[in-house]
Amino acid sequence: MEWIKHAFLLIAEVIDLIGIAILIVGFGKLLIKYVRLEFSSHIFKLPLLGLQKIRCELGIYILLALDFLISSDIIRTILDISSEQLIALTAMVVLRTGIGYFLGNEIAQIHEEA
Repeated sequence: MEWIKHAFLLIAEVIDLIGIAILIVGFGKLLIKYVRLEFSSHIFKLPLLGLQKIRCELGIYILLALDFLISSDIIRTILDISSEQLIALTAMVVLRTGIGYFLGNEIAQIHEEA
């Protein structure tokens, strides 16, 4: 039975790495877009529409990564269930869900403006 627990912990680690990779890839991709936008725009012209699109895309990457990180936290808590772990998981899920909710609202607002 111990090998199953170890396998699920390994799966949780892989899910964490996927979430981190999503953040890094998204950030790198959007950093390149941002630099191109800054150097392609005129000196006195602020590229608001382009910046809003970049913010929207970055928010989507962050939300996707948060979903992966929450999933790995749930797996870890199920494997080592205790009242302390449940409280910690609840706090993490509430915080990440709150961040996701407000970020999602901001993305929707930016998308409507763009």
